[in-house]
Amino acid sequence: MGSVVVLVGVLMALMSSCCAYDFYVGGRRGWVKHPCESYNSWAGRNRFQVHDRLIFKYKRGNDSVLVVTEADYNSCNVADPIRCYTDGNSVFQFNRSGPFYFISGAAGHCSHGQKLIVVVMATRNPIPSPPLAPAEPPYWPPPTPSLSPYPSPASAPSTAGNPPSTPLPPRPSSPASDLAVSK
Repeated sequence: MGSVVVLVGVLMALMSSCCAYDFYVGGRRGWVKHPCESYNSWAGRNRFQVHDRLIFKYKRGNDSVLVVTEADYNSCNVADPIRCYTDGNSVFQFNRSGPFYFISGAAGHCSHGQKLIVVVMATRNPIPSPPLAPAEPPYWPPPTPSLSPYPSPASAPSTAGNPPSTPLPPRPSSPASDLAVSK
């Protein structure tokens, strides 16, 4: 039983990560001190989801990427980051929805615009698809012919000299007569 639970968990993780996207921060220019477009404008044009990844490309040894709190983002405080990346090709994967704050760790870069807020959309449970219609309609027996001894008015024979007869009122039905089947 335990291995089934583990297998289901692994399959769910694979399915949820199969649709993740990589976003290159800053495009061709990468993570730079003076971006052509503010990083927040760039982020506003994209839709980020849990498991998506940000890829920061920059010159190793001259810069870094810091994941920080909102307060440290607003003040460009590099002293106490949540995470620090320095390899020049840093990858950050979103593990939850909500806001994430990034700043450059190089002196003065954050105050010159090298900072980014990304808001990751809330995860939603997939909407279950409606059940498929059956390939064939359910079987219902065909209607049985009336067991009434009286012909219906449309099929009653008419005689030229006699006026049409008045149809008789319908016979009272009972549960037993409703279930009768002709053979």
